[in-house]
Amino acid sequence: MIPRAAIVTGGASGLGAATANRLRAEGLTVTTLDLAGADVSVDVTDEEALRQVAAQVGPVDVLVNSAGVVGPNKPLLETSSDECRRVLEVNVLGTVNTIKTFVPDMRDRGWGRVVNFASMAGKDGNPNLSIYSASKAAVIALTKWEFD
Repeated sequence: MIPRAAIVTGGASGLGAATANRLRAEGLTVTTLDLAGADVSVDVTDEEALRQVAAQVGPVDVLVNSAGVVGPNKPLLETSSDECRRVLEVNVLGTVNTIKTFVPDMRDRGWGRVVNFASMAGKDGNPNLSIYSASKAAVIALTKWEFD
């Protein structure tokens, strides 16, 4: 079997950490990314920092986008633009940034897998979590996109 390498964003805790542990148990070499407490500290909203991580880590076969923030738990009309922006930047642009950083090499090598974590909130919406729900709906749509 060919040894596989994976990147797991949001890998310092929660679902990201559990995913990293499971992939390691399956024999993959895993590098976790998070703001702190991971193998590599990086903000997924920072494209240049992600490019530097990719250069350090080398080719990966599996990308798991688990990094995310819930944001404010309040009505949309009481949510500030800055609060909205942060949720969308991490949940949507962070996912886009990692795809743009790691998938081209997968495509060039002819093999790779991308797993994007979303939420039922992206399908059904949640009261007082409108921006989070919208961000996860965007992640669901990104997941349905076919890489060209």
